[in-house]
Amino acid sequence: MKAYLLKRLLLMLPTLLGITFLTYAIVRLAPGDPIEAMIFSQTGDINPKVMKENADRIRQRLGLIEYHYLRDAVDREYGAPEKQGTGAGVLRAGAVALDKFYGIFLGYGRWMGHLFRGDFGESIKYRMPSNSPVVGHLRRLQGWLWGLDVGRVQQAIARLESADAKDREAAAAELERLSGQTFGPDAMAWREWWDRFRETRFLAGAWRGLDELAANGSKNPLWILLERIPVTFTLNVIAEAVIFLIAIPAGLAAARHQGKWFDWGSSLVLLGLWSIPVILAGTVLLGFLGVGGLGWQVFPVAGLHTPGYETFSLGRYVTDLLWHAGLPVVCLVYGGLAYLAKLGRASLLENLRADYVRTARAKGLPEGRVVYHHALRNSLLPMITTMVLILPGLIGGSVIVETLFSIQGTGLLYIGAARAYDLSILMTETLLYGFLTLSFLVVGDMLYAWADPRIRYE
Repeated sequence: MKAYLLKRLLLMLPTLLGITFLTYAIVRLAPGDPIEAMIFSQTGDINPKVMKENADRIRQRLGLIEYHYLRDAVDREYGAPEKQGTGAGVLRAGAVALDKFYGIFLGYGRWMGHLFRGDFGESIKYRMPSNSPVVGHLRRLQGWLWGLDVGRVQQAIARLESADAKDREAAAAELERLSGQTFGPDAMAWREWWDRFRETRFLAGAWRGLDELAANGSKNPLWILLERIPVTFTLNVIAEAVIFLIAIPAGLAAARHQGKWFDWGSSLVLLGLWSIPVILAGTVLLGFLGVGGLGWQVFPVAGLHTPGYETFSLGRYVTDLLWHAGLPVVCLVYGGLAYLAKLGRASLLENLRADYVRTARAKGLPEGRVVYHHALRNSLLPMITTMVLILPGLIGGSVIVETLFSIQGTGLLYIGAARAYDLSILMTETLLYGFLTLSFLVVGDMLYAWADPRIRYE
């Protein structure tokens, strides 16, 4: 199993490279100039000089530079294009095409280089705020790795510059308690100690980037996505849990009572749900159940939290989250619920007709043990396949749901980036969705071995 998992993880690398390269190539080969369109969409500035300066800077950052090496070589050899003959013209057209593909490979390599350095482009429209909760979580992780409260140390050092002598003495006492060092209220000595201490810690360079992030926010797409991912992931994990808690029992009951009223009724309801577009369901729910609509004004219509939720207790926070997530989760659930329930019914019926089930019944085993212990476990294999694809699919499908309910997750970010031609965000989200899909496929392989003892990855 370990060797198999290692092999699958290694195969993820070329797959992700292929996915991102294909996206990059489509952007490069598409007609028009996406950079100038992006600048105009986001700034509205059509001044030719400003447009050219901004476009050149962004092209350099994203590797979208045009190359004309072979074309220029043909022109030097055969003269200006209008003076070239048919053969030279064909040669020149081939040189232009080769220059285009050369630019794609070279630009993609430049983009990947920026990615690994963490500065592969700027998002003009979006910025991760300096007070984002993600910064606080990273600070706590940094403190855990370093063995002290980094945020409180930095605040205490800043207080050493206070004009109030008592405040300086209190800050020095707090620093001595946190660090075990003794420098008194000497701000310079504490700063020198802190600089030396940081340089010797684990991943010191990466944590310097966190200081910059906490001070100014960030336009780096990786940080922007890091702030949005928890919102989308929370919404979709709730939806996934609801789908499986309802779909598997419903499919199982329909299979056990084949041809009876529950089977017919559930089939009718599930097929009806499957046929409803998400955008229509969301609009109807907003109109009849959302606050400000025409019907029962029960659920909020935007966001996942009430203002001031940071001060809520854990119980009130969870209740508030579930209240706001009610309508979005319904929109995410009903399609997957219908598909998985029908799939579970068909799979269980197939296994109930198998020879090993007839043998188990012939031995006199109780019907419950035959169904739940033998048939159901083998019926889980197609449902596992569906499960590992539903969650990445839900994240992609949440584009519509997050737009309808104004939820600040990756789906709404993707729509805004597409409208604003924000290539950095689009490329990074493509990488994210590809990574999630491949990761869940690996999880599915592990679940196969759990569900069916005959499956081994040795």
